[in-house]
Amino acid sequence: MNIVFDVDDTMYDLMEPFRMAHERYFADRTMADCAGLFDQSRIYSDVILEQERQGIVRSEDAFFRRIQRTYQDAGIDVTREESDRFEQEYRYWQSRIRMFGFMKDILDYCRKERIPMAVLTNGNSEGQRKKTSALGLNRWIEEDRIFVTGEIGYHKPDIRAFRAVEERTGFGPRDTWYVGDSYESDVEGASRAGWHTVWLNHRKRPCPSPNSLAEVEVKEGRELLGRLRGRF
Repeated sequence: MNIVFDVDDTMYDLMEPFRMAHERYFADRTMADCAGLFDQSRIYSDVILEQERQGIVRSEDAFFRRIQRTYQDAGIDVTREESDRFEQEYRYWQSRIRMFGFMKDILDYCRKERIPMAVLTNGNSEGQRKKTSALGLNRWIEEDRIFVTGEIGYHKPDIRAFRAVEERTGFGPRDTWYVGDSYESDVEGASRAGWHTVWLNHRKRPCPSPNSLAEVEVKEGRELLGRLRGRF
């Protein structure tokens, strides 16, 4: 058995940095629910990440486009200056992220049981490497088994991102489980690659597909260790 983890909103609370920036700059300008805006920002993040890869959106404009489109849905026209201030606050709190307690327990368990581990996360190299460093992932997972799609050249759910992990780790798809919070990027991508899938649906989002591809779905992080002990 091998296990590969997502990072954003799987290993730490991705919404917290967004919430702190939202409360400082936009909460008094909209009645829109922060959790709903956060969900929209994640959708736009994936869209713009792909546009960035294709050269449609410049890297320096990507965050602005994401925030601009997110808050347009709430009736706010965000200027570049406002976006820059939001990003500065967001990055401040992002540099202070802390790993979920249940995830530390899982990583400790995998290390104790000698279960091979790796990480596959969407995003650009600089931003994701800062996160993995802040989380201290090297305590459990070797640096050469932490994969960032911006470095690979293909983003989840592109099957080639998963194949790159297989090639560099020697993991076989039939023996590999992927744990992630995003149905579209993580579950669909890993399933198409022939991997086993665990949907960490702690945001309790409805499945976007009438027939879920997730072999296992958990809605509370603390459930995950028990399922792992039973090998899912």
